[in-house]
Amino acid sequence: MDKILRRVRMAERQVVRRNKRVAEKNYAMEKQKRLRETGGMHKEAGNDLYKAIKARHEDLELGPIAPRRDVMQLDKFGNHWGSISSERALLSAKLTKEQKQARAAWCGGPDYVCLAVGDRVVVLDGPYRGQIAKIENIKRDTLALDLGMLQTNTTIPLYMSTDNTTPVEAINGLIPISSVRLVHPLPHPETGKVRDVIVRELKPVKINHDRVTRKSTWVRIIPGPNIRIPWPAPKPKKIEDYPVDTLRIDVEERTFVPTLLRAPMPETVLDELRNRYSKFRTRHTEEYIAKIQAEEDAKKKAKKAADKMLLPLQEYNRKLRDLRRARGQPVLTEEMLERIGEVIARNKALRESGGAASSTPSKPSSMEKVQKAVEQLSIADDAAKTPKTQPTA
Repeated sequence: MDKILRRVRMAERQVVRRNKRVAEKNYAMEKQKRLRETGGMHKEAGNDLYKAIKARHEDLELGPIAPRRDVMQLDKFGNHWGSISSERALLSAKLTKEQKQARAAWCGGPDYVCLAVGDRVVVLDGPYRGQIAKIENIKRDTLALDLGMLQTNTTIPLYMSTDNTTPVEAINGLIPISSVRLVHPLPHPETGKVRDVIVRELKPVKINHDRVTRKSTWVRIIPGPNIRIPWPAPKPKKIEDYPVDTLRIDVEERTFVPTLLRAPMPETVLDELRNRYSKFRTRHTEEYIAKIQAEEDAKKKAKKAADKMLLPLQEYNRKLRDLRRARGQPVLTEEMLERIGEVIARNKALRESGGAASSTPSKPSSMEKVQKAVEQLSIADDAAKTPKTQPTA
């Protein structure tokens, strides 16, 4: 069974590593695509700005003989004069987490945007600067707003054009959240007169996460004075009934009554919902566990079969070990205990006498005998090496 569990853990780790590699590859591809799209938009915007400056200077210098520019000619980006691409108009480029945080920093961040459909906002940038409009739609992925009034001349791509469409059409463009501010009526602190106020910062408070519906709710306030800004009233949803709709009486009819006399579903349904042959399976039946255990026991038994072929010395040693195990631990007899007591008493008396014990000659140990023999050999070698001198007359 341990082998099966190790196999499951190994398969899970393999899947984690594979998913990690795929995620890194997808992230690199998305990053490259995002940089390519944003780079193309920046080049297109810079080219339009350069052409506008050049055209203004030509109009001032040439006067009535200035060239006509409202002709059906395409620039290097495939756009007609006075129009932009649909990607720029709809802000379809993907944003990073840092860009989203910077774009929605004034209204609570990208996770808790304190704006809703129906709010009145004022435009801070672009040709519609200073105008107030209601929010008709919020793009959560790009944090852009559809105000319904930002008409932008856009070049229609060839794959979207038809016989009834023109190459350039005015569509509702989007504006980033960072280019607008909330407009809300508030009373004057001195006069008490209600007037429209531009709210430059919003903060989410009392954030609540509902586990059942998996939705989050929060309250938006103006930090500092802590003024609560109510949410706009949602539009009532119009629900239409059709002939194919299920009646309410049929929905509330109870068609299944559980009982303890039989299983709620056939056992074969479990195999359809959960693959019984999956390598990630950790719950097994008792029969399968017994089968795996029997296989492991058979393998262990096969390994122990080699122990039957022993040498005579190995058999003799094994018999001696069996006899020692059968004999058990040795037990001290009364005579042994008396002898041990005599030795302890004699050693205690020698320690108490002290000097008397030290004055008695002790037999030299084996180590001392070896050391003396080595010294005698070294003395003999030195005597043999010294030269003999002749006596003088």
